[in-house]
Amino acid sequence: MTVKVERAPALFISHGGGPFPILNEDHEPWRQIVRSYSTMFDNTKGIIFFTAHWESSQPSISGASDPNIFFDYEDLKDQLPKAAFEIHYEGKGDADLAQRLAKRLQESGFEPVLDKARGWDHGVWIPMMLLRPSGDIPLVQMSVLQGHDEGDSTEKNILVGQALESFRNEGYAIIGSGGSSHNFDEIMKAYMSPGAKVPKGAELFEDFLQSVASISDPIERKSKLSTWRSAPGNEIAHVPGSSEHLMPFMVVSGAGGHGIGKRTDLWDLVGAPVGFYLWK
Repeated sequence: MTVKVERAPALFISHGGGPFPILNEDHEPWRQIVRSYSTMFDNTKGIIFFTAHWESSQPSISGASDPNIFFDYEDLKDQLPKAAFEIHYEGKGDADLAQRLAKRLQESGFEPVLDKARGWDHGVWIPMMLLRPSGDIPLVQMSVLQGHDEGDSTEKNILVGQALESFRNEGYAIIGSGGSSHNFDEIMKAYMSPGAKVPKGAELFEDFLQSVASISDPIERKSKLSTWRSAPGNEIAHVPGSSEHLMPFMVVSGAGGHGIGKRTDLWDLVGAPVGFYLWK
């Protein structure tokens, strides 16, 4: 008897700032949003996870079967509470899946690199602590691509998503973890000043992402996304030259195939709208 494999989702998560989503009570609404997606992965074989905090010129893939987490905000040790460095997440990797991903990307014209040493950064373990606290689903972490300019980065990350879309048909979910709005300096300045808000305008960029996600034709969707730097509010949402947190969205949009993407949630982070997008 052949068991039908359910097509796994492609999900983009805005993961919030550093360890605060796990430590601070003001992030509880965000935590509730992330937890609401947890059952979506009950029947998945594994998760292919793209994080904004790992950039490389060619796809890097975590190849360890038992990777550790690491605190990639170590340079802020003097500014963060001790609890930020006492967080634990027990998960498991999938070396065989990593090899298969590398082969597929190589066939698609990329030069993937298997990395068996790098641990999971907070862009991964922050959402995974809420999505799968038991660490029961194998996870392969991947980098987002950094091109010679933002347009090149956008195209390459969409192409990576397109190359890996078929894994969804095998039951492997694809998650991108970044921020639909990530003006880091303004957000941190407002977050550290009670009652302060970031400058308005990023909501216009959210409207652009929502509109483009709803396009079912992957060629048209890719073409529209290539113009994101001319979209209203783009420079408020992502300071020029600092768009790495948007690149996981590009990967997920590429993995959306012919599906219609939807913005499923929107959370306010000191005035910055941060969205969640889903392709089923």
